[in-house]
Amino acid sequence: MTDFIEIEIDGKKVQAKPQQTVIQAADEAGIYIPRFCYHKQLSIAANCRMCLVDVEKAPKPMPACALPPAPGMKVFTQSPKALAAQRAVMEFLLINHPLDCPICDQGGECELQDLAMGYGASKSHYCEGKRAVADRDIGPLVATEMTRCIQCTRCVRFGDEVAGLRELGAVNRGEDMEITTYVEHALQSEVSGNIIDLCPVGALTAKPSRFRARAWELTQMPSVSPHDCVGSNLNVHTRKGKVMRVVARENLNVNEMWIADRDRFSYEGLEHADRLTQPLVKLDGRWEKTDWLPALDYAVGGLRRVMATSSGDQIAALASPNSTLEEFYLLQNCCGVLAAHTSIIA
Repeated sequence: MTDFIEIEIDGKKVQAKPQQTVIQAADEAGIYIPRFCYHKQLSIAANCRMCLVDVEKAPKPMPACALPPAPGMKVFTQSPKALAAQRAVMEFLLINHPLDCPICDQGGECELQDLAMGYGASKSHYCEGKRAVADRDIGPLVATEMTRCIQCTRCVRFGDEVAGLRELGAVNRGEDMEITTYVEHALQSEVSGNIIDLCPVGALTAKPSRFRARAWELTQMPSVSPHDCVGSNLNVHTRKGKVMRVVARENLNVNEMWIADRDRFSYEGLEHADRLTQPLVKLDGRWEKTDWLPALDYAVGGLRRVMATSSGDQIAALASPNSTLEEFYLLQNCCGVLAAHTSIIA
């Protein structure tokens, strides 16, 4: 049996597990602590300092994401000391952040925007020029605006700990720190698109859906991955009946909060010019568009002709792993009927 540690957060008694940190215990108790670098599925970095809290008898604010609970600990997330520390961190993070929210694809769903509303000041103590960071082309899926980056390192830790392929990393120090690829090349990981969801600002966004819709214009519908046998949970975002993008839906028992790139970006095939939207039949050596009933009659006639004039080796069934269970069931029944008359190669 797990021995819980009783701590107090904002006057509320909280039962924390020994391996937890204060921010994890607070989340379970429904007490919000602001954060940027912390993510429940990644390791602790404690480099953004946005989660600074006031701990009784501690000489200075401490990061809740890296603070282990101790018996009798009293934590204050809304005390003047804690709020002053959080507001100072927010001011520090905004020193170099560009004021381009109106044209940023993250606008409307940006963690930095949300926390700036709660902890930002109307003016800054800093009047120096903002730095600019050159963008890297890291492939056709992820767009970069690295001047917006706040160096939370979520994307770096994801590659290391989840994708198993560390393609991004931090170079330089202090104000010159940048998140970049060590070698100039596109991202190779099959789950690289998850860094788009992880990025708390607009530094990493989806290149295929860039500038196509604003977040508040989208309608979200739950769905399931059509491309794997796991059944990864998805959210499909549509605008005026057209799919704009696909993002992960949290399900800790199936896919946690990650999806493969093929699930995230395959929606582009829905409206692709090369996609077949109606059946075709070959007449006099040319493909002609037709309706489903004539196409099925044509297929049945072709099968009958082959069965009447040739051996069963001339009939085969081609199944796609992307097909639905219902389609496989129909194919199985079809093969069963034909097998009564000839042999089938499936």
